Amino acid sequence: MTDLGKIISYKDYQNFAGPDWPSYQSIIEQQYITDNGTQKEVDKFVKMMTQTYQELTLPGSELAASNQQRQNQIFFDKKININQRCSVPWNTLGINANGEIFICVSPSWIPKFVGNIQKINNIYEALNSDTALQIRNEIVNNRYFYCNNQICNFFKNIPSELYNTQPDNDHQSLVALPDSIDDQLQVTAIPRDLIFDFDYTCNFKCPSCRTELINNNKHHVIRKINDNIVDKIKTLVIDQIDNQSISIRWCGGEPFISESYLTLMNYILDTGKTNIQHIIQTNGSYLQSKQDLLQKLLPSTHEVRISFDAATEATYQKIRVNGQWDLLLDNVRWFKQFVSKNNFSTQISADFVVQLDNYREMPLFVKLCAQLGIDNIRFQKMWNWGTWPQAVFDSKNVYNPTHSKFAELQDIFKQINREMVL
Repeated sequence: MTDLGKIISYKDYQNFAGPDWPSYQSIIEQQYITDNGTQKEVDKFVKMMTQTYQELTLPGSELAASNQQRQNQIFFDKKININQRCSVPWNTLGINANGEIFICVSPSWIPKFVGNIQKINNIYEALNSDTALQIRNEIVNNRYFYCNNQICNFFKNIPSELYNTQPDNDHQSLVALPDSIDDQLQVTAIPRDLIFDFDYTCNFKCPSCRTELINNNKHHVIRKINDNIVDKIKTLVIDQIDNQSISIRWCGGEPFISESYLTLMNYILDTGKTNIQHIIQTNGSYLQSKQDLLQKLLPSTHEVRISFDAATEATYQKIRVNGQWDLLLDNVRWFKQFVSKNNFSTQISADFVVQLDNYREMPLFVKLCAQLGIDNIRFQKMWNWGTWPQAVFDSKNVYNPTHSKFAELQDIFKQINREMVL
């Protein structure tokens, strides 16, 4: 019997229930008798909520396939002809939605999940799973089969003539794992780079990122999942960290309003493990209101990355929907003084995702950052997160060399004397 208590919340029942419907408890326990018309209404409601639940709890294989398809990625042997080796899948542990585990800087760079933190009792079950070993084995053999050479930073520093940029035949396959797995393929300590990217709760609904406001703090399905993920991270990851240097990047939504993230942050602070450092990606709207937390967090925070994506209020309101330009600037000025007054070594970075609606403001943004006292500016490409149809995304993505505005964008990068990383 399906556990409808996990699938249907009382709030959903109240929103949809007709006057002749059985009680919420009767539907959850699937113990009621009603007329055919009402039965059809209830069945339709249960089917709809079940489909929604299934979409929210997609298995890792389907999520990974979606990432691969969205980036138009083909798996193939890159045949790299260099001695240098990427070490990211040995040094990275990321937790994605629903607890899926990845071992690259993003699930789009290597669209394969190596396990699910909700389903394991030891983190090395995932870090040394067959999928994880296969990813590393391909790198050891200079094939980089799963790696997306179109977006991965490792490939940006390799001349294209030193590796295959496209598959050279139609029969690409993995190299078999060795009969005896040696140490060079396995991970035996908590990786130094942790990425927590499992809660998308945010007070903004930026069109490039999402189609609606997401608040998982009270969500009847996702909050329970996230609470379980947090408990697993505490015991399987944080409690297993000894004296090694660890960096945690907090991303996915707005960390300062995610109750799951805040619970985990405070747990880490309470451990007193000063070897754990933080990189926090934020929209900047809650900086002043989180002063008490920042006072405790910043001594172990290497960097705070603040998303601007604009240099004027009009553009900001268009791109950062629900954001307040004046509040952002006020918070950034306050935060800059707060860091300085407390002699924190935290680096402040200003993020700017380049797109059709803002690229001409890049020179003005450089001037704005100078006025704010921010030296580190991160101009970034857009990535397709599936919120726009492909044609709309392509029209917005001026960073694409085939875009009609690409030459103008190149000139702007030269004007501001910054490297344009393709």
